[in-house]
Amino acid sequence: MVRRARVAYTPNICPPEAPVKILALVSLPLLILCPIVLTLSPRALTPPTRTDSERLLRELEGKFAAAVAAKQSEAFLAFWADDAATFPPGKPVVTGKEKILEDWAPILGGADVSLTWEPDKEEMAASGDLGYTYGRYRYRGNGPDGRPVVHNGKYVTIWRKEQDGRWRIVVDIGTPSDPPPAAPAQ
Repeated sequence: MVRRARVAYTPNICPPEAPVKILALVSLPLLILCPIVLTLSPRALTPPTRTDSERLLRELEGKFAAAVAAKQSEAFLAFWADDAATFPPGKPVVTGKEKILEDWAPILGGADVSLTWEPDKEEMAASGDLGYTYGRYRYRGNGPDGRPVVHNGKYVTIWRKEQDGRWRIVVDIGTPSDPPPAAPAQ
């Protein structure tokens, strides 16, 4: 008689429904914890909101306007990037902050001269390192004949976050809104 070897029957250690149960046991805590972790993540990891960015640009404009109103040349100069450019009406482009300071000397040095402005809009690029403001300005001073004049206009200022983390003006454009003076009668 031939004897057959007996093979011991080993029941399946992992029944067919086990992988589903294991997956459910692992997934359930993850599904519960993920929203909690995402909700509690530090604010520092989130980009600034549009409101924060707009507030920053408005504050910069306010500080810049205050430096001009106080006729503080050094404070004024600190707002400009080294490679900044201005586009004064009826004049060539002025580049470099020292040249810009020279161009603004009549405003910063004149006792009877003032320039005030208020931004109407502020917007920050998605990158967070470039933004612009635009609005209206008012210039008060004396005309060529020595009589007081008031000029109204519009402006655009482009701000850039520099390597040192400070925001500086890179472009400033002002355009008059007043109608051009009438030609003298002949």
